[in-house]
Amino acid sequence: MKQLLALCLFLAVFSLNAQTGSIELSSGGFSFIPAFTSKEPNIIINASTNPKKRLTGSLMYMMRMKSMTPTTVALFTRYRFIDKKFKATAGIHIPAFQMTEDYEVTSFFGRELTLSYPVSEKWTLGSFILNGNARNTDFKVTLVSGNTNYHYKNWNLLTQGYYLSVGDLMGVAETISYDINKHFQAKAFGNYTLTDGQVIATVGLKYNL
Repeated sequence: MKQLLALCLFLAVFSLNAQTGSIELSSGGFSFIPAFTSKEPNIIINASTNPKKRLTGSLMYMMRMKSMTPTTVALFTRYRFIDKKFKATAGIHIPAFQMTEDYEVTSFFGRELTLSYPVSEKWTLGSFILNGNARNTDFKVTLVSGNTNYHYKNWNLLTQGYYLSVGDLMGVAETISYDINKHFQAKAFGNYTLTDGQVIATVGLKYNL
């Protein structure tokens, strides 16, 4: 209980000092691993220090709408070690916590690498690698993905193809967003796992602070 209270206090202090943030109501959840995206409605809260800085800190808090119990609490720190037209950012999850409705907690320590290169004003090519392991189970995972990002006016389309070491899964995912105004954004996400035919689809409404 003391650890949970300390974590809540830390999250509150971090959120108050964050320089960017958002709140999203979603018919599903969010995961850096598309095949692990939750299918139950969630509220997703993000807060971050200045994203224009090379070194940033970020927080993601996700909770179930039905029971208002936490789903995921994740803390990240990232450093952009190449900051030219080509960008490269390394990050660590320190750590990420996943919780059941009965508050059984699994912690996950992850390492990530993000690469991006704009080929035009509308198109950006990129890749994302995530490697990590649970701290209280024998779960280990490696995700390797390539992506294209298309941005035109208020529309943004992120297309991913990925390989996941858990189950040797291969899949494709699409995230479509539309900026309604400077604060509100409509989102749709779809994932299709080629290996087992699993389909995940979510829609959401995001408010940027």
